[in-house]
Amino acid sequence: MKATILTAIPVWNGEQFIARTLASVAAQTRRPDRIVVLDNGSTDRTEEIVRSFKDLPVEFIRNPTNLGLFGNFNRCLDFAAETEYLQILHADDTLEPEFYATMTALLADCDGPGLAWGLDARIDENDRHLSVSGKADGATVVLDRDTFLQRKAEIGNQAFCATLMKTAGRPSPVLFPLDFAIVGDMVFWAEFGAQCRKIVHLQRVVANYRWHGGNQTVFLAPGIQPLIFDEWRTMERLEALRVKGWGPVRTLKLKGLFAVRSGIKAKRVRQNGDAKYAREIVAAARPISGWPLWLAGQAVVAARDFYLFRILGRKRHPKNIYG
Repeated sequence: MKATILTAIPVWNGEQFIARTLASVAAQTRRPDRIVVLDNGSTDRTEEIVRSFKDLPVEFIRNPTNLGLFGNFNRCLDFAAETEYLQILHADDTLEPEFYATMTALLADCDGPGLAWGLDARIDENDRHLSVSGKADGATVVLDRDTFLQRKAEIGNQAFCATLMKTAGRPSPVLFPLDFAIVGDMVFWAEFGAQCRKIVHLQRVVANYRWHGGNQTVFLAPGIQPLIFDEWRTMERLEALRVKGWGPVRTLKLKGLFAVRSGIKAKRVRQNGDAKYAREIVAAARPISGWPLWLAGQAVVAARDFYLFRILGRKRHPKNIYG
């Protein structure tokens, strides 16, 4: 018998937060039918914590070998054909109590693959609020394929914890690419969404994304290829999905966004005390954007930081070099 909702939780050494993640699933007003934890070779107390969790049944499966970050996400997709709705939930994030009830309602009238995601609140190790991923005005926006892909090519935010896939009991039409160390999820969401019959963005906080020193992106960030070149490669790949061609205005916009995003990373790395790596980031990114857009992008970064952190007083996790 197929599940209606299946939650797959990929994990590697998740003892610090996984109990909080499971508790947030147990607190749902509409619980998943199955919860499967896919362990990628943990050496800490992850298995013990999962097996001792009593508030709802949880299946624990240990991979025979460590499959890598996106390899384990693809292992989660193995369950797509066994459920109507599938969520891949990181083992350090949490859900708001109405998550499944809200998100399944958004896709209930979709007669095939669908995708829905909401806003996520960013929290730190101690559950302290940092920021929200967008304007929480409560609007429900149904996106056409081209608008969705346009946003994905611009690396528009979409957190796993805030996303629900409607697989309609079918295998996933695409997999996470294994040649992107950090932004493979952006590629996946775009390619999965391109196959969907309904795409919905709810502008309301439905989950909590946790920033902490153990985030996988913290470990993967030290490298120009995954941090800079892969991001531009992602933007090119997703823009190509639109099959519209690169006009001059669109090219300027994407290169300008790339300059801003790269400039933020360089600035955060420099603020964390690694001026040499910050210079390497600039040296890699500037030839892609070109000098004029690079300079304009850095002016935007300076103005943005002043507004967010000085005027609005937003908090920033020191390990987060992306925002």
